[in-house]
Amino acid sequence: MPKVPDARRPSRDAVNALRMLLERHNHIVQEVDGQNDFGEDLHVTFTEDGEVTGDLVKIQVKGGRSWRRADGYAVPIGDHGGTWADGTIPVLCVVHDPDTSCLYWANATKQLLSARRNGEMPKTIISPDQKLDAESIADFVAEVRNYLGRYRGNRIIQAQLGEMAGVEFGPSDIVQHHVNVFGEDLIFWQRRGEGFATLLHSDLDWHPEHIGPEHFHPAGRPGLLPGIPVVVEKIMSMAEAQWLAACFDATQWARKPAVDDPPLHTNIDARDNYVARRVEHRLRIEPDTLTRSIQKLRTQTATDHDLATIATELESDAEAYAEVLSKPWREMSDKARRIVTFYLVKEVHVGSPALPIDEQFRIVWRCPRPTAEYGFNARVGRPSTRMSSHRELVLAFELRPGDRIYWLSRHGNERGRNVSAVWDSEDTPGTVCVLFDQLMLGDTFWPEERFVRKVPTKPQ
Repeated sequence: MPKVPDARRPSRDAVNALRMLLERHNHIVQEVDGQNDFGEDLHVTFTEDGEVTGDLVKIQVKGGRSWRRADGYAVPIGDHGGTWADGTIPVLCVVHDPDTSCLYWANATKQLLSARRNGEMPKTIISPDQKLDAESIADFVAEVRNYLGRYRGNRIIQAQLGEMAGVEFGPSDIVQHHVNVFGEDLIFWQRRGEGFATLLHSDLDWHPEHIGPEHFHPAGRPGLLPGIPVVVEKIMSMAEAQWLAACFDATQWARKPAVDDPPLHTNIDARDNYVARRVEHRLRIEPDTLTRSIQKLRTQTATDHDLATIATELESDAEAYAEVLSKPWREMSDKARRIVTFYLVKEVHVGSPALPIDEQFRIVWRCPRPTAEYGFNARVGRPSTRMSSHRELVLAFELRPGDRIYWLSRHGNERGRNVSAVWDSEDTPGTVCVLFDQLMLGDTFWPEERFVRKVPTKPQ
């Protein structure tokens, strides 16, 4: 007599458990005949309020203890990787644990596409803790249907761009695509109601650059036309900058929250990127700020035991602490950067997500600015660039207290000024503030604006 395989019962139990759960909630389940099973056991069409939707998903079902792992449940990919990742219908994997009678699921298509972006070739689909039961099925259906929405209409293009950049765009997000002369991809991304936009650039490894009004200045910047954004200036061409400016201007309406839209949550990635960029810029403009901030912190930890505990914990990593004292920001590990940020930043005040990024996140530094800012509009005259044998040409961010520079009045008359203090601007992030002659006479400059500085006399 033919013998029934031992693996058949757990497999059937798994399929039946999933079928019963889905059908109990009015979703339509079609089982794939065993002879036609090539990596898919069920085809599921979701319903909503008793009506059939156009949302269809394929599911590979596994049952038994053999799929259990220390980090969850694993389904082998085998030779299905191509069809699961590139098919027109996404594929899910579901595992049934006979000991707990619980179902666990994972989006196989999403995991495979994510691994491909990172140059990886996984052998299994992992479902760590996504349980599927009567309590979670509504959330499961909503999440899967939202993912399926990427495959409808013009969202197909957005889905492809999102997979390329490793992000997920929402249904109401505005997404624009540009390819430069080198074949590099740029993606402009505006979330509805968020007070800034995001630039994703393939040549920056898709690291998000958040764009706000502070990146645009009416008078322009050296080398750029008025109104061109000041962002990743070392990598963006004029054509790219103009495209970005046009996208930002065209989506101004979308940065205002709609009346019926649910409130946005704070964009944590944007906050962290903003703080990191400001910390890097301050270290560049004020090389001694790290030393001053550490001294300030030591004074505070003498009386603040909670702060002292945090400092001790961070500094216990000897390797990261050594990086803090010896490496520039861009060469530091993430651990070292966290320590530097702790030294420099006392706290970050977070405002409404609808605010521009430089207003939404306000940094309170351990070492405050020397004085108030005057800004570009207060400037009378311009830096002199007249050279002589005793002068050298420097950029604004290279100025240091004690430098002797030369200034041209509006009539072209030159006079000397002594630099009293230099710091990074709070009102126009990314710029440099300079205080002259110990007077309340300060101006704001772009980092690459040029000055002539008196060559310091070398000691005998």
